[in-house]
Amino acid sequence: MRKNVFVCALAVVSCFIAVMVAGEAMAAYPEKPIEFVVHSAAGGGSDLFSRAVGAILEKEGIVKQKIQVVNRAGGSGTTAMNYMADKAGDPYTVMQFTTGPLSAVLRGGTKFKLEDATFLTMMCMDPNLAFTRMDSPYKDMKSVIEYAKKNPDMVSVAVGTVGGSEHICAHRVAKATGTVLNTVGFGGGGPAAVAILGGHVDLGFGNVNEQMGQIEAKKIRALGVMSPNRISAMPDVLTMKEQGINAVYVQPRGFWAPKGFPDYAVKYWVDALTKLSKTKAFADLLKMSYADPSFTGPAETKAFIMDYLKVLSVDVSELEAYQAKKKK
Repeated sequence: MRKNVFVCALAVVSCFIAVMVAGEAMAAYPEKPIEFVVHSAAGGGSDLFSRAVGAILEKEGIVKQKIQVVNRAGGSGTTAMNYMADKAGDPYTVMQFTTGPLSAVLRGGTKFKLEDATFLTMMCMDPNLAFTRMDSPYKDMKSVIEYAKKNPDMVSVAVGTVGGSEHICAHRVAKATGTVLNTVGFGGGGPAAVAILGGHVDLGFGNVNEQMGQIEAKKIRALGVMSPNRISAMPDVLTMKEQGINAVYVQPRGFWAPKGFPDYAVKYWVDALTKLSKTKAFADLLKMSYADPSFTGPAETKAFIMDYLKVLSVDVSELEAYQAKKKK
């Protein structure tokens, strides 16, 4: 009897200590710099967005610690996702999710699994477009497709990340038109744009934020937008559907964390990102990025991504890069 009482008392004390320790951790968090993991190279859309978000969080005083952007490029998102798997339980690692990391997980070659993800928030939806250099013979996407139909695999397309948003855009356009496009991966939106400007490839896809500076400088020409509607910043650029191409794509941007991310850290980041979404600085960032605000909390974000992945999984399974692995 005494032994049972002792065991029960010990259990109560242990629980009390655990609660106290957790409470102290919550009160002190964060105590050191936070890593914002990016799956692609510096200069791309994901990199720019993460750096801008980190800067606003610090400047607005929402996050008191430094936010360090860590680029884990390679393996079409696999390197970053394996890094996230190794960070299980670490409250100081947060990552931006976009199509690239989601595709990497869908391929099944990462240590990080979808069920491991701790969803935090959705932030916005990025419009994407097709573009080429100004001295290109192509004036719109319709002219690209006309040439591609007569010359299969002769039109080269630069993509930042194999399996990423640019690759999905190119795949959907090719599928909708029955053409074969020669896609070339460059490891990031920045290097892909450089390849296009240098005349090494014919065209590319990317988010508007990455390319608008070059468009305004008249170094590249927009061929068409992937959004359902035209973009207000470029009212004269037709959508793919307006050019007879039944292809649409918008990219979600949000944040998730590793498996076992502590509850106190989840609460902290959901609160922080909620505050961020209400700032003028973030509204200005979205306006400058030509992105549409789409803020949701953990449950809604997870539900959206699960539905989004049902469609994305079809793209992934059809892409030649992934089919080649299955044929081995």
